[in-house]
Amino acid sequence: MTYVFMAYFFSWIIFVPLALNKLEVIFLFPHDEAHAREIDLWHSFGGIGPILSAILAVRLFDGKRGFSNFFKQYSLKKITFAGWFLSLFPVFLFMIAVLFSRIVEGRWIDLFAFFRDNKLCSPLNFFMWFLPILTYGFGEEGGWRGFVLPHLQSKYNALTATFILWFFWLGWHIPTFFYRYQLSGMMLIGFIFGLFAGAVLLTFTYNCTRGSLLAVSLWHFTFNFVSMIGNQVMMAATMSSLVIASAVFVLIKYGRKNLSPFPKTSVAWEDAR
Repeated sequence: MTYVFMAYFFSWIIFVPLALNKLEVIFLFPHDEAHAREIDLWHSFGGIGPILSAILAVRLFDGKRGFSNFFKQYSLKKITFAGWFLSLFPVFLFMIAVLFSRIVEGRWIDLFAFFRDNKLCSPLNFFMWFLPILTYGFGEEGGWRGFVLPHLQSKYNALTATFILWFFWLGWHIPTFFYRYQLSGMMLIGFIFGLFAGAVLLTFTYNCTRGSLLAVSLWHFTFNFVSMIGNQVMMAATMSSLVIASAVFVLIKYGRKNLSPFPKTSVAWEDAR
């Protein structure tokens, strides 16, 4: 619980002011399209909270050796060919969604129009748009999968550990609902189920790669990236459906004990000693 408190604290000191600004309780800057990139920039810092908390927790509770072994989870040596496929799996989901959108809507996604309409041809604008994709992909996973998941898997089966992690992960997002995500009704329900399905797939990836933080970080990063450039109703619905279907397959195929064909990974930096 110490870690969860720290992760919430370091992220919410960014999330809460941005939410209050959107609700006009306080005024930091106008929350409009003209300031979209500025909002992106500030939002990106919130993604660092989980990994910052993990680094502090490992250093505090496991000492220098634990600190060193924690970062060994980012080693390229831990990722096999199959691991790279899992890491980039969201790209394949995106390709399927693009093809399905073409069949249903009769046109291909216009990536140039997306970058043009969002003024991302400017290097500075692109950097501020891209930064949250990077910080949340690597920042979140450094904590949730890098610290919380292996600790939970040392006490519970993989599914129970994933469920507990999902509960904390969902709660961590709550302030962003008020300024970042326009969620209500079925969209909120879809987000909740989609987040759990994503948690299952990330546990699957983490355990399949024997505790590779690089693999799960790349998975999250690529999913964020393709979700942003495929931010259309048909594309978003298709990708969410594919993620949920993939999670159901993992649950049925591998069962709750490991959610993987390999044994669950527990406290990887301690096992590496």
